[in-house]
Amino acid sequence: MNIMRDTIDLKAIPVKVYIYKTAPALAPGRQHELGEILLDHALADAGITQYERIRTKKGKPLVYASDHQSANADRGPEVCHVSLSHTPGYVICALCVERPVGVDVEILGGHRLSASQMRRTEKKLLKQEFEPEFEATLAAADEQQLRERTCRFYERWTLAEAFGKMKGVGLAFSERYDEIVTCPHETRHVENTIITVLAGGTAQERLATEWKEISI
Repeated sequence: MNIMRDTIDLKAIPVKVYIYKTAPALAPGRQHELGEILLDHALADAGITQYERIRTKKGKPLVYASDHQSANADRGPEVCHVSLSHTPGYVICALCVERPVGVDVEILGGHRLSASQMRRTEKKLLKQEFEPEFEATLAAADEQQLRERTCRFYERWTLAEAFGKMKGVGLAFSERYDEIVTCPHETRHVENTIITVLAGGTAQERLATEWKEISI
């Protein structure tokens, strides 16, 4: 527990995260289709019924009011901010009216990396060293320690993915992990998956996340 964050009255950013469980063996194309359906559901739940959805070249979904004059006209501000993610068995949508938002879901151990591979991936992906003593203790790590390490890796991985999705750049970003982690974020373990949602903001803010498991 972070006593400092719990005792200070931090500004809350309302975010909704919609969780839809699917069959584990769905094709990626079908998961993408379900993501679009889930997004429509999230927008309707937020009372947004007139809108146009587009995607950037990097795949980031954007939601605009549908009353612009033409396809080439200035669409103005987004009516809300959304993010989608899926992994075998789950499709996730995050929605925030106030701030840019990103979400990522991963199966625990889904990338099938060894502990040493996870460490190298962290260094490459997050541009920062972690736990310098870890390599020396890796050989002696028992199953529980490796599981804990795997959980921590996927918490970091999903946070980095969520940040990249919020920015609309995927994983091609240069921010250090200690800069990413200052953004308001929340991680939840759901069965064998890890979900992280993140919004634009500062360490003086927090997420007020509503988690909604739905059927569509």
